[in-house]
Amino acid sequence: MDTIESNPLTPEQRLAVITDEDATLVLAGAGSGKTSVIVAKAAYLIQRDIRPPNEILLMAFGKDAAAEMANRIEERSGAVVDALTFHALGYGIIREVEGGAPALAPHASDDTQFRALLRDILINDVATKAGLGGLLLKWFSEFYWPYKSEWDFKTKDEYYQYVETHELRTLQGDLVKSFEEWEIANWLYLNGIAYEYEPDYEHDLPANDRRAYTPDFRLTESGVYIEHFGVRKTRGTDGSIRLTTAPYVDREEYLEGMEWKRKIHRDHETTLIETYSYERVEGELTEALAEKLADYVVPEPMPQDQIFNTLSELGQVDAFTQTLGTFLRHFKSSGGSLEHCRIRAEKSKDAPRGKAFLQIFEPLLQAYQKRLGDRIDFEDMIVRATEHVKSGRYLSPYRHLLVDEFQDISEGRAKLLMALKGQHADARIFAVGDDWQSIYRFTGADIHLMRDFGKEFGGVFEGESGVHSTVDLGRTFRSVDKIALPARTFVLQNPSQIEKQVIPFSNTDDPAIKVGYYKRGNDDAALETALEDIRASAAGGKTTVLLLGRYRFLKPENLAQLGHRYPEISMRFMTVHASKGLEADHVVILRAVSDRMGFPSEIVDDPLLDLVLPEPENFDHAEERRLFYVALTRARKSVIVLADREKPSVFARELVGNLEYGTVELGEPGIAEHQCGACGGRMLAQTSKKGRLYFACEHRYLCGEMLRPCTECGNDLPVAEPKNPESLVCGCGAKFPACPECSDGWLSERKGKWGKFLGCVKYPECKGKKKIPKATSEHRH
Repeated sequence: MDTIESNPLTPEQRLAVITDEDATLVLAGAGSGKTSVIVAKAAYLIQRDIRPPNEILLMAFGKDAAAEMANRIEERSGAVVDALTFHALGYGIIREVEGGAPALAPHASDDTQFRALLRDILINDVATKAGLGGLLLKWFSEFYWPYKSEWDFKTKDEYYQYVETHELRTLQGDLVKSFEEWEIANWLYLNGIAYEYEPDYEHDLPANDRRAYTPDFRLTESGVYIEHFGVRKTRGTDGSIRLTTAPYVDREEYLEGMEWKRKIHRDHETTLIETYSYERVEGELTEALAEKLADYVVPEPMPQDQIFNTLSELGQVDAFTQTLGTFLRHFKSSGGSLEHCRIRAEKSKDAPRGKAFLQIFEPLLQAYQKRLGDRIDFEDMIVRATEHVKSGRYLSPYRHLLVDEFQDISEGRAKLLMALKGQHADARIFAVGDDWQSIYRFTGADIHLMRDFGKEFGGVFEGESGVHSTVDLGRTFRSVDKIALPARTFVLQNPSQIEKQVIPFSNTDDPAIKVGYYKRGNDDAALETALEDIRASAAGGKTTVLLLGRYRFLKPENLAQLGHRYPEISMRFMTVHASKGLEADHVVILRAVSDRMGFPSEIVDDPLLDLVLPEPENFDHAEERRLFYVALTRARKSVIVLADREKPSVFARELVGNLEYGTVELGEPGIAEHQCGACGGRMLAQTSKKGRLYFACEHRYLCGEMLRPCTECGNDLPVAEPKNPESLVCGCGAKFPACPECSDGWLSERKGKWGKFLGCVKYPECKGKKKIPKATSEHRH
């Protein structure tokens, strides 16, 4: 067996090669030598006369991978085996059975053309159907985002993170603070009701000791104000109705604020319309709003073409088209039915959204099939080929099916595999893949097929089904221990991933995962700092660097200049998806920022896909986490993650916050230790226009919490002493009494009408105070 490949196989690789169950799954982690195993398996079968070459089929997802493995098998064994992509196999089966194959649709292998086709169908076929134009507008104004409220989160910080990631931009272009405000704003816009979002209240409020009053909405023509209140109803044992807030919101304080706003409008005789979260729960938020506004405004719905132009400018049509395309591929690949999807929608967490989507998808699917005409797409090809195999019209010569990159398999391809296997009682499936690197859900890949391998592909023996073998290759020939082991920890945060061992290629004493921070707009400088760090570690020798971005637009514009500036570094930019299978000495991951186009991205994991996938992924950023794992494991020696200092992504925060990862921070630390007392987020150091330091909550737009620094040093924030919560201490050593009213304020000496006293530094927002102890008029150091 040592002569099959150029290097002797490891014990784990040898075990994989000789294992020959009805179904064998080889878990091949990043850099574990999966290609060597497939080549060795084919050569072993031929050399040991277990199978003749014409009974072996090697299946890959790309032409180049198939050709490379076929060439290596021929070099090692002297035999030629069929090495095909699934599409080439399907095309060949159809051609053999039908005496020719139908033409492929031009968009079948062109994602850009595919999305353009669906966009055209959406606007020109679906939107123009009777009743569907209104539904489509309702989709974009109410259902575009998967709705979540404060009640769906454990903390206000988590809720704010979710809202910020989705960037709730209304059709008018306003950035609002909740999904319910977004829905209200869009309803007003669609009905031609001009409004201002969070305007200054029209009357002065000299007695106001709260933050400046900015009502949620003001209708421009009528002057009516709208306040949306985040309250729900519960019924007491006596039948009475009680208003409640999210668990982490102070109910009494919130209700008091509601009453204060009502009083302001009564006192100044301005009209206030109220809406409530419980109306959204009951499915009548905008309907109730329409009734309440009936005496003040006359809706004038905007023309549909004008609205669609707005949606296109906002990018929402294209984003929705991408979701439709992914859904369509999964739907056709799995042989799904609309009725089955409707049943799942009824049982989903957001049933109205699921049902609305399917009402749009059904006519889109019909129009798509009509546009195809006599041509077929890849999904049709696989389905039709499978029918030929199942019916026996195609007789398979293959008895050993070797499948590469098994984590990318779709439902349709799995059915074709099982149909081929089902033709021969002694047929075998030998699948090699890594569920940790399953990153192609948007093309139809279904990770549950690998997770449930035995159930889906296993054989039957003595009355037991699902009989199969699993071999874990374990070793990585690429990454040092301080990358390989933390990467394993990172991906296994999702308990649904298959747990497997990782034996690193080598060990190092040097930190291998680093997070470098940049201030907004200074990411170019941060990249140069990272390259300087890499050059220093290379000690004058040649080295390779992969610059990885979540999206193509992240390619540095000065890449050529950087190449001249660092001649000892061979660098290239790639998207993380494109980098799969490649490696470099060092990896730099660009723009780990918390927003829609950051890393992780929120765009790809729409829960709508759960309507067509056999098993939903109930874990936040599940596929994005696997994609980040792919990025980490391209590196042999080190990974540098460039993160926005003000809004580092959740992955960057996790790497720094968990000591198990051994992450080192480069430059000025970005992840503050100070927690916002209002929402639980992070307080970040900021500099005012006058050059003064202050601290602001990372959720500045949603939370708005701000604190002045320590009154002694002016450089840090005092925090509660662990053993004495009634005292706050600053890094400079100064101690202050804790505010008795708020969680993060402290008391400093102030002068009032009746003399000196200790008052909260957050005054006037917080009125916490104490008398100055007689023993001293100053705080103690």
